[in-house]
Amino acid sequence: MGSLLLTGMSVALPFGVLAIAVVIFVVWRSDERLRGQREMLRSAHELGEEILGASSVEHILDKLRVAVPRIFGVSSAELYLYNRHAKTLEAVGRGGAEPASIPLSGPPAGPQAGAVACFHYRTLLAIPDTSRSPFPVTGRPGTVAPRSLLFVPMLAQGEVLGILQMDQRDRARVFSRDEQTLTQHLANQIGVAVKLLDQRSVREQLFRTEKLAAVGQLISGIVNDLQTPLAAIANLALEAQTAGAGTAAADLASIAAEARRATDIVDRLVGFAGTGPAQTQPVELNSLLRNLIEFREREWKVRGIRARSLLADEPLTVAGSHGQLEQVFLNLLVHAEQSLSDESEKSITIRSSLVARRALVEIGYSGPKGAADPFAPRAEEASSGAGLSICRSLITGHGGEIRLVQQASGDPAFQVELPCGAREKPSGPAPENGRDAAHILTALVIEPAEAVQAQLRGLLADRGYRVVPVHSSDEGLDLAQRLRFDAIFCSVHAPGLNWVETSEQVKTRGGGFVLLSDSYNADLSADFSGERRFVLAKPIDERQLDRVLEAMQGATGDAVRPR
Repeated sequence: MGSLLLTGMSVALPFGVLAIAVVIFVVWRSDERLRGQREMLRSAHELGEEILGASSVEHILDKLRVAVPRIFGVSSAELYLYNRHAKTLEAVGRGGAEPASIPLSGPPAGPQAGAVACFHYRTLLAIPDTSRSPFPVTGRPGTVAPRSLLFVPMLAQGEVLGILQMDQRDRARVFSRDEQTLTQHLANQIGVAVKLLDQRSVREQLFRTEKLAAVGQLISGIVNDLQTPLAAIANLALEAQTAGAGTAAADLASIAAEARRATDIVDRLVGFAGTGPAQTQPVELNSLLRNLIEFREREWKVRGIRARSLLADEPLTVAGSHGQLEQVFLNLLVHAEQSLSDESEKSITIRSSLVARRALVEIGYSGPKGAADPFAPRAEEASSGAGLSICRSLITGHGGEIRLVQQASGDPAFQVELPCGAREKPSGPAPENGRDAAHILTALVIEPAEAVQAQLRGLLADRGYRVVPVHSSDEGLDLAQRLRFDAIFCSVHAPGLNWVETSEQVKTRGGGFVLLSDSYNADLSADFSGERRFVLAKPIDERQLDRVLEAMQGATGDAVRPR
């Protein structure tokens, strides 16, 4: 009996030791896994904090490329931002052979197609093995195609702002549920950071606008003190020249000419800084362009730019705002100057002609061949791009068109086309509010949908309004800071600043604010009524539009309600 017991113990002892070892190993592995998860969570949290304090989207991508491979054990990370205007995904920091812009309608095969699918479905997309993926993936020449891919939507306030892509190139791998949850949280933090950068850009733009307005008021305050002595100098020089100053007559004529030139410069500065409503008047384009050429001539000589003036001999008179047209053409000339900075042959040619009762102004320059359209909206808002976008809106508001074309030599050229003569009386029915038909009302339309924008432009033009269309709230705010509009129409889906903040920003700079909603909403109309604010449902109904316009001009301030 004792021997049997000893034999059983000798057999059971190794199994017991093995069981204890297995338990210890399982506990150790579990502890290691939990420690790894805690380290991953801590590192991801630190990365998220750094991202929220980033100064640009490129800075965010730099941080991701350094930290993401260490945290998640992947090869690299990429960012795609949604371009609302072009309906594309723009790759951040992308150069070389790979496309930087991915169309959402027909993306190319490979990772780009996966990013587009993730954007459309608004959910995370994991591809453990690309060889079995519905999106064929091929690497660039000299590179290895990724074996595993993870696409994560960047969500902020229910809106997809872009896609975060992670890839593993050396082996196939499965992203665990914990890793997917953590990457989604990280992607959402990136979306919040991008949103904050956009809002910061808007605040900086508004701050710059306020500074410009203050400078304009300062210039307007001292203009009389400058103009009076300049006019006195010119008059005294002319009087001395008339009285017969002998050999000093030429010097006196030069003094008088320089005094008049200084007066013109002061008047131009006042026009640029003016904050009052734009007045429609006859504007002679050739004279305006000659003054601008003279104004920039000295700068062109310093930069080594050769300028050719091929302006028409006959006058080209259009109806519009002299100050706005002068700003448009000055911005185009400055853009041409900046485009010549890296060119060996630097030349600018300004032409004007009359074609079928329309004034055509062409500003050609020896810039880079195949230059991108400077009017096209960008994911990043460069100052020059925003300025040219506003130029297009101002020219459209004058009933004209502005475009970038390719000359026969391959050089780019701006073409501005404006209707000549006095503005024709609108063919539509006269307004019923009794306003003076000679007074041109101006409306700002902030609407990203081209069809709705075209419909509203046509309806407002038939009712005697000059329409300035823009696609984003940021562009609309910039224009509203410079000009005063009789009516401002803003879509609930306008990109940029949301419509609530837009309404507050332009409240004192427009005659009335109309919110364009997808459908009639009684609660929204009731909440938004008063203080010359209205709600108009899309598609636009003419009767409802007439009600809103009548309410703006009359005493009532109720929101629009269906009959």
